Amino acid sequence: MNVVMLRWLVIGLLLFGLGTALREGWLEVQWSRMLNDAGLTFIDPDQPLRLHEIPLFSPERSESDPP
Repeated sequence: MNVVMLRWLVIGLLLFGLGTALREGWLEVQWSRMLNDAGLTFIDPDQPLRLHEIPLFSPERSESDPP
């Protein structure tokens, strides 16, 4: 039982540390490079990926527009 609790504690601390590092800017995820490597070739890996440029998150899209 103690080993299981210790594992959950370590996993929790790792996730907390990763979240803090991302929030503080110590880590940077280059989503455009990752998505390009995954096979989405229409994404330029050298340009930063902004959320407002993704069609799914586009603020111009209204609910009456077809998907």
